[in-house]
Amino acid sequence: MFTSYYFSKKIDLTMNLVGISQSVPRYLKGKIRIYKPLCPQWSLISAYKNKKITELQYEEEYSNTILNKLNPHQVYQELGSDAVLLCWEQPDKFCHRHIIPKWLSTQLGIVIAEL
Repeated sequence: MFTSYYFSKKIDLTMNLVGISQSVPRYLKGKIRIYKPLCPQWSLISAYKNKKITELQYEEEYSNTILNKLNPHQVYQELGSDAVLLCWEQPDKFCHRHIIPKWLSTQLGIVIAEL
């Protein structure tokens, strides 16, 4: 399993691409799978982007409202070991797709790298 962002040159449509965001770029609509259980709510995204919460607060809220309600074994099975989890932010920007690998690593003892 890997993470990446929608506009990475390292992804292609032959991969098991999985969107984990509320929206996807037009060029990928209908071509990739969206895994809604990992998508953050718009209210959380907006609070962070409008600087109403910090990265730490975002991570706590995302964990409490999303991750803590999911079974990591089931999520991993549904995504597939070859899944590439995609979101909008480039690798050096804060994003929930960096929280998910930490959660899966802690829960399942697996390593998930950025492509």
